[in-house]
Amino acid sequence: MTESLEAAERLAADAIGDVIEHWGFRKALGRTWTLLFLRQEAQPASEISERLAMSAGAVSGTLNELQRWGVVRRVWKPGERKEFYEAETDFWKMISRVVSERERFLAESVEERLAQAAELARQTPASPQQDHFIERVTRLSQFAQVAKSVMDSFIRSQRADFQLFGNVLSMGRARGAGRDA
Repeated sequence: MTESLEAAERLAADAIGDVIEHWGFRKALGRTWTLLFLRQEAQPASEISERLAMSAGAVSGTLNELQRWGVVRRVWKPGERKEFYEAETDFWKMISRVVSERERFLAESVEERLAQAAELARQTPASPQQDHFIERVTRLSQFAQVAKSVMDSFIRSQRADFQLFGNVLSMGRARGAGRDA
C-alpha cells in the first residue's frame, strides 16, 4: 500500500470514528470497522494495531465488541495460525441491528418510565398541577410510542415513515396555542 493510500485510509477511519463517537460509541469502534471495510482482504489484529496505532489489548477489546454488534466477523485462513477479521459490508444489516438492540431498548425504557411517572402522579391529590403534569407526561408517552413504532417499521420495512410524528408534534399546537408549551 502506498504512503498516500495509507494516509487516505487513516483519514477515512478517523472520519467514520468521529461519526461513531457522535452516536455515543467509542471512536476506536468506527476506526477499526472502517479499516476493515476499506481492505480487500481480512486483516489480522496485529495489522489493525499497527495501522491505527492502537495497543494489542485495545484492538482485541474493540474487535470483540464489534463482533458482538455483528459488524465484524472472524474468518479463518487455511494454513494461518493468526485470527483474521473482516467488516460487515451490508449497511442496512448494521444499522437495523443497532436500532433494534440499542435505540429500541431506550424507547421501551422511556415509555415504561413515563407510564410509571403518570401512575405516580395519579396517586397524588387532585389539583390543576396534577392535571397539567398528567396531560404533559401523556403527550411525552405518546411521542415515545410513535418513536418506537417508527423504529419497528424502519426495521421491518427498511423504510421509516416520519409522517406518524406529525400527529404527535401538532397535538400541542391546538391545545397550547397562546401558552408556553
